[in-house]
Amino acid sequence: MRCIKSIKVALWFSALLISTHSMAQWRPLSDSGLKDTPRLELNNLNNKTVSLENYKDHVVLVNFWATWCEPCRDEFGELIHLQEKYGPKGLKVIAVNLAESKPKVQNFLKNNLINENGVEILLDNNSIYYKSWKARWIPVTYLVNKKGKAEAFWVGEIQADNPVFIKKLELLMKQ
Repeated sequence: MRCIKSIKVALWFSALLISTHSMAQWRPLSDSGLKDTPRLELNNLNNKTVSLENYKDHVVLVNFWATWCEPCRDEFGELIHLQEKYGPKGLKVIAVNLAESKPKVQNFLKNNLINENGVEILLDNNSIYYKSWKARWIPVTYLVNKKGKAEAFWVGEIQADNPVFIKKLELLMKQ
């Protein structure tokens, strides 16, 4: 009986991974249930208030993540790579942490040898913005144009060499 239960659990997790992987594509914002771009204004790791409004004239990736999320941890280097490669061309990567303490986030960064300034890390201590952005997955990344309007979202781990991901990002940066 335990063997059958273990198999069922394994199958369920496999199906979840497959479905999440199959969702790894840009999806229209309307699929999220959003009609307009929600506000985003949170403190960063230096206790400075940062707003999406600060980045008008930039293309912005708003990524929701947590230290306990394996795909989130795996993609963190990809986010930094994107910031380094496209930052000089007008990209800003904002990583919004879900409901974790500042020391926990800082320990994660330190233990993984990640520079605190690699991307803008904001703390959504009560997951208020996660909810207002109608994010139902983690990780999830929203693509915001230079006028501050979210255009699409990506469910699942980002891979900076994914041609589908990069094509839409670069197209928006040229506008």
